[in-house]
Amino acid sequence: MAEVVSSLGLAPSAAGIIMAARSMGGAISQFPMGMLADRFANRRTLFMTAALLWFGAFYFFIGFAGDLLTIAVLAGFLGFGGALWHPPAIGLISTRMPERRAFGMAVHGIGAGAGDTLGPLIVGGMLLAFTWQTIFKLALIPGLIFALVFFLLMRGFATGSSRGHTSMADYFKSLGESARHRPLLLSVVAGSTRTGGQMILMAFVPLYALDELGLSKGLVGAVASLLLGLSLVSQPVLAYISDRIGRKYTVLPTAALLTVLAPMLALTAGAVSLFIVVAAIGLVMFSTALVLNAYGLDIAPPELHSSITAAQFLSGLAVGGISPLIAGAIADSRGIGSTFIVAGVLFGITTVMVLFLPNVKSGRPTTKFGAG
Repeated sequence: MAEVVSSLGLAPSAAGIIMAARSMGGAISQFPMGMLADRFANRRTLFMTAALLWFGAFYFFIGFAGDLLTIAVLAGFLGFGGALWHPPAIGLISTRMPERRAFGMAVHGIGAGAGDTLGPLIVGGMLLAFTWQTIFKLALIPGLIFALVFFLLMRGFATGSSRGHTSMADYFKSLGESARHRPLLLSVVAGSTRTGGQMILMAFVPLYALDELGLSKGLVGAVASLLLGLSLVSQPVLAYISDRIGRKYTVLPTAALLTVLAPMLALTAGAVSLFIVVAAIGLVMFSTALVLNAYGLDIAPPELHSSITAAQFLSGLAVGGISPLIAGAIADSRGIGSTFIVAGVLFGITTVMVLFLPNVKSGRPTTKFGAG
């Protein structure tokens, strides 16, 4: 992202526009994909295979783009891939592992964390030999390979994972009951403000490192990898703890920590201080999202787990689509460092909402949704 914005000579707000476009593309497609993944629960792996192909194809198309409008439009389509992947994948895991839900989701998240860690490092190294356009085009190759391998390995795995719905009327009845459940709604909104803060940091921390601190492209890649990559370590630990002591008591301290750490990024003056703060954020940022998402699935009926996952991502992507735009506009007038204060405010709102949530443990749904 930072290299694309910098090489095209765009303003810092361009990073926010691109991130917002991807978020909004994902937001538009979340609910339909969640509904279909619950309605056809035994076909979830087909949705996930399509997601891998989708990502590879649209990264390839971005490689031919040369202006902000084209990149933003393609980024919006790229967001559809997340909707094809996350609701079916999380729904499958959640219904298979109800007693260790967060830990199962954490194992799944390790794959994403590995990509978030290795991806920026690999791309940072590749930028020494290739243009960003070439790198995007080459993404089609792993997309095709991973889709084929995934389909062959997972074929038939989702069969019997959930009964699905006998009719759309049955589906919307269950959905209506969930929409009236206040703790579930509050957990979704709390997750969305956390996502808003995360999207701001993902968009502007690399740009801050590149333009404000003057770090090399390789170091910028390392900073970006730390931002989410350290969740490889923390996700299974925090997930295990939340399965044991409950979601609220796990999320509350991590959300509060993010509230304090995000504004501290603006105080960093070099590579060392930036790496320290980013590493601390990276240990808890994505893991906090995982536990909040597990909270919602603990409450919801199992036949709605893909839809609730879609609602979580939809809400997060909606706020995540708006927050980089607002932060980008502020950055244009007050500097990139001001975006980190905005992120801190969003994390603070998350912390306050978590205070009002009842504690829930894995496999122990609330009384209202006790059946199933």
